[in-house]
Amino acid sequence: MKITFKCPHCNGSQFRTSHFDVTRANPHGAKCIFCKSVVVQVKAARIAIQSQLRAF
Repeated sequence: MKITFKCPHCNGSQFRTSHFDVTRANPHGAKCIFCKSVVVQVKAARIAIQSQLRAF
């Protein structure tokens, strides 16, 4: 299963993970490599819906 992350601030999708950044709010320890903010997990269903909307 692939987990997709997206930065809520800069909309970037490149991130790094570190066990030092693991918190209750960030269980994967993932941070954006551009703005260093905590990235959020994007649901697979949401990705499919957004890609269908862009096709039109």
